[in-house]
Amino acid sequence: MTKLKEFFEGIFGAAAGIVWIIFILSYTVGSVYWIWISIQLGSFGMFFLGIAGPVIIFTGPIGMYSLIFGTPDWIISTFS
Repeated sequence: MTKLKEFFEGIFGAAAGIVWIIFILSYTVGSVYWIWISIQLGSFGMFFLGIAGPVIIFTGPIGMYSLIFGTPDWIISTFS
């Protein structure tokens, strides 16, 4: 019974690690894409938000969403 418990703990631990790595990589790619969009739009304000302290928490997921589904209209209208 102990071996079975260790087996499942290992599987779930590995799965959690993989999910965490995917999250960190997608967050990083999203942040870089946010900066890229700001350069393409020529928006210094958007660029500043992409490198500013606590606001960067939101720019990574929004950037990843923009990479997958396209840049939302509200971003273009707000920052261009």
